[in-house]
Amino acid sequence: MSYSLFRFGFLALLLALLAAKPAGSPRITERDFQAYFAAYGLRGSFLVLDAGTNAYTAYNLARCRQGFLPASTFKIPNTLIGLETGAVADTAEVFRWDGVRRAFPQWNQDLTVAQALRVSCVPCYQQLARRVGAGRYRQWLPRLRFGRMHVTAATVDTFWLAGSSRITQFEQIDFLRRLQQGRLPVSARSQAITKALLVLGRGPGWVLRGKTGWTMQSGADNGWFVGWVEQAGRTYFFALNAEPANGGPATDNFVRGRRAIAEQILQREFGLLAGAAK
Repeated sequence: MSYSLFRFGFLALLLALLAAKPAGSPRITERDFQAYFAAYGLRGSFLVLDAGTNAYTAYNLARCRQGFLPASTFKIPNTLIGLETGAVADTAEVFRWDGVRRAFPQWNQDLTVAQALRVSCVPCYQQLARRVGAGRYRQWLPRLRFGRMHVTAATVDTFWLAGSSRITQFEQIDFLRRLQQGRLPVSARSQAITKALLVLGRGPGWVLRGKTGWTMQSGADNGWFVGWVEQAGRTYFFALNAEPANGGPATDNFVRGRRAIAEQILQREFGLLAGAAK
């Protein structure tokens, strides 16, 4: 074999190896955060991305890669789609209460879009879903790359709460990162409005944005808390998924624990959210 042929073969092999493992692939470090979940009687998984270093920290990595129904975390892309399609004009538009009394009293009234997101009003966003329609969801959802949503005319107002739609914690963070950076294929206006609606708290040098979610299927409860923290010029994205450890019904610990666990980990393990309640 000539030197030139050997050199060509070596270069081809090197290029193939580089293609198989792209430069800049995110690093994943596994940590044990089980005690935080156990304190609330929950089991689950937690994922954080430091956007500055492109490094993930994961608790229960296999579960972070498992898909779950998005529940009310879908209100984030749903708000974007509603604004982009004109199904809602702005955050001051009012969803009229249908008069049906539900278990969550804060839903039993007229609510603006902004209020409906804040109290996670499912019937309000079901109104929005019927306005958008299955056809337009099938156009917009692939563009947004929010997990794997399956919507039909029959499931247009439930597909994020029941059925075969799924999203992983990695996919949640990927979507939020593109929203935070203004890289979603929607208008800058829609992204800015949605990001403003997600603000949950502010402190010295930091802002917390996020959204909870909760599904109840066949007696099994599953919950989310996803979002990001901007602090000191850096951004950290997070996604928590949890359920009662005993497989029983949701308790107050489940309801409070989703956000509390995430905030405690972000404070104590990452030095974020200084001054926030622990």
